[in-house]
Amino acid sequence: MLGSPSIQLGCLQAALDSAGIPARSHSLFLEFQHFLAGAERSLEFGLEDYERVSIGWMNLGVGEWVFAPPPESGARRRSDADYLAFLARSGVSKSALARLRRVRALVPAFLARCADEILAGAPRVVGFTAVYSQLWPSAALAGELKRRDASLKIVFGGASCEGPMGPAVLRAFPVVDVVVRGEGENVLPPLVRALIAGEEPPPLHGLCWRGPQGCSEVPRQHGPSVDVNALAVPVYDEYFERLRTSGLAHAILPQVPFESSRGCWWGEKHHCTFCGLNGLDMAHRAKSPERVPAELDALATRHEALDFTAVDNIMDMRFFESVLPRLAASARDRSFFYETKANLTLEHVQLLHAAGVRTIQPGIESLSTPTLQRMHKGVSSLQNVRLLKWCARLGLHVIWNLLYGFPGEEPDEYARMAELVPSLAHLTPPELVRLMIYRFSPYHEQPALHGLELTGPLPYLSYLYDVDEATRADLAQAFDSRYADGRDPESYVGALRERIAEWRRDAERNRGALTYRRGPGFLVVTDTRTTTTKVPIRYTLGAREAEVYLACDAGATRRALGAVGSPDARLSLAELEQLLRDLVAARLVAELDGKFLSLAQPLFGERA
Repeated sequence: MLGSPSIQLGCLQAALDSAGIPARSHSLFLEFQHFLAGAERSLEFGLEDYERVSIGWMNLGVGEWVFAPPPESGARRRSDADYLAFLARSGVSKSALARLRRVRALVPAFLARCADEILAGAPRVVGFTAVYSQLWPSAALAGELKRRDASLKIVFGGASCEGPMGPAVLRAFPVVDVVVRGEGENVLPPLVRALIAGEEPPPLHGLCWRGPQGCSEVPRQHGPSVDVNALAVPVYDEYFERLRTSGLAHAILPQVPFESSRGCWWGEKHHCTFCGLNGLDMAHRAKSPERVPAELDALATRHEALDFTAVDNIMDMRFFESVLPRLAASARDRSFFYETKANLTLEHVQLLHAAGVRTIQPGIESLSTPTLQRMHKGVSSLQNVRLLKWCARLGLHVIWNLLYGFPGEEPDEYARMAELVPSLAHLTPPELVRLMIYRFSPYHEQPALHGLELTGPLPYLSYLYDVDEATRADLAQAFDSRYADGRDPESYVGALRERIAEWRRDAERNRGALTYRRGPGFLVVTDTRTTTTKVPIRYTLGAREAEVYLACDAGATRRALGAVGSPDARLSLAELEQLLRDLVAARLVAELDGKFLSLAQPLFGERA
């Protein structure tokens, strides 16, 4: 991501600095956009194009192809024409393909420029951190460096080197000397010392290396190797200096990445079936309540920055008692992004807001409780919708995907979700995303158990990697699959897709379009959502009906609602049933998991 320094580089630079080993980071992802902006004025390859290649087209391998050597170099067999035809079939436009070809033609000059910069520091060891589609870009630059200085030692690490991918990187790229698998802070300093001294790499946890007798490998054990409280504060000086001098500072508001925990406390207990994060380091470890605010202050002071992104896989729930109150009490106008679980209460959301959290990714994934249970998410449809409502009320932006295509899922659940969507038009919409099978997920590790058959790595690898099938499979981080029962999820997700497209199209217009105001003995609900009306509709609820509606804020059962109010002023069971039917029909209430959840927000926000 252009708008954020690499926390991987920052942590490893800090580890080497702490060990007294001179090192320099190179934010070449930022440099590439700067290079493209100045290389050819008519190229018009902007920040959105860069993000589309690096994220939107990641599973098509576009970023890898741009840096991969042309087939005539001998490093690949399949033609560029075949690959470009594959991209066209995958929906990449002709104009985009033309610009990508022009970008690719500039890569040799860019690699030469990068090599000049790196070799000017006379390094003896050069390391690359590779995640997803960064292998070929890293290997291309490593090849240019080795061509100029054959004595250089090249070290690869990162998520693309975890598990069996590490040895496969050595087999696929002869320019790589050593691969670090897993956490690198404890491994890199002694490894670099040995390489500088001309010695064979020490037999450290997870290392793979190329030696005179072939490739050697130290087994990669499960479990963490790093005490997160002993880590130095990441070093981002080079990124901010490069941003300042690149001419991109006017277009990029950097988000400073920080880390308050590693691993996943939920995954330790119930590994979500589709999740391939963490590799072999699922064990959760959190920094101390004192350490997190101190590190944030250190980063803010050093870089004069106030916008932060937590790279934690999931927020530690203990932070609601320890870290967040400290952040809320501090005299700092910071903003944070965090990944959380969706089982949050209104009090949790209020504390997040008070602490400066402005965006969360809560792993909602679905609005169907049976589908969520199939994922092992540990939350319900009610909790997910309720969190969307409370975040909208407090002004927290929610990033979420609605996933589909789970083996064994019930098609009827997608019709039910399609019916629910118009009721949620005033809340933040999702992206609709088909299930992808990622390495290390339960679906990848035990596909047959889950009704899946893996059919091989994603197709782009066959176009870009001229290696044997076993190596290609070991390099892959994502896989194609088919269902044991022969289902086609596209056959039952169409209505939901259309509803979500409408939801996204009208999101800004519908924001805040369902509100209520309290009066003396009555409640006024105003609805201007495009999904329910073409003109504003105003509903007035009497005292008893208003009490019932307000009691639905967190979701309530019929039984609980029947007990709302004083005994002599309660609705009869027949009156309550009619009221609930009317509220659900008007889409003012959603019935989820046997409970009734009100959907309107207080017009003037939260009351003390």
